[in-house]
Amino acid sequence: MIIKSSRILYLFALSTLLLGGCANMSKEQCETANWQAIGYEDGVAGQRDSQFSQHRQECADHGVTANIDDYLSGHKDGSQKYCTKTNGFFLGMKGKSYNRNCPDALAKSFLVGLADGKQIFSAERRMLSSEDALDNIYARIENFEEVISDKNDLMIADGLVRAERIEIRQQIQELEVGMFELIESIPAYQNDYDQSLKNYQQVKQSFVNYF
Repeated sequence: MIIKSSRILYLFALSTLLLGGCANMSKEQCETANWQAIGYEDGVAGQRDSQFSQHRQECADHGVTANIDDYLSGHKDGSQKYCTKTNGFFLGMKGKSYNRNCPDALAKSFLVGLADGKQIFSAERRMLSSEDALDNIYARIENFEEVISDKNDLMIADGLVRAERIEIRQQIQELEVGMFELIESIPAYQNDYDQSLKNYQQVKQSFVNYF
């Protein structure tokens, strides 16, 4: 239940951040603004309280004064929802960085979770990189096979003189050497992938308490 709510919180925070950072406040919005609620939304979205400066300037352009006390009160409550160890963990899993948006009293726990999540993020990236490298080897071998097949078809085609067939045969031999070198490299790439996958699973298992 805790994890599910944390994931919902993260998605809500992300959407709020994206929406809130795109549009300026209108005069009507400034005049009717609930500054405590705005501060809370910024806090739960992981934005620093310096975001108030943007709101203040936007409303000042409309001749409206923003209420910093209400904003900071709401931002503090929102930050307490955002700056948790669990939320830090899931942000770390996505490779997110800390932008010093958490109060000192909450930052330590948040950063512990963030660091834990980043361990999974790094292990996963290593695993995906080794998987891509292995896939690339097989793709290159398949390409060699296709080219060699085309060369074999060309070598037996009508209209070629003996010298041309010999030249094509030499090209095929060179291609086969290149292909066999790739084939011989497969065990090393496979082992690298297997090890990185095992490490990723072990790292993820070590933080199973978050899930």
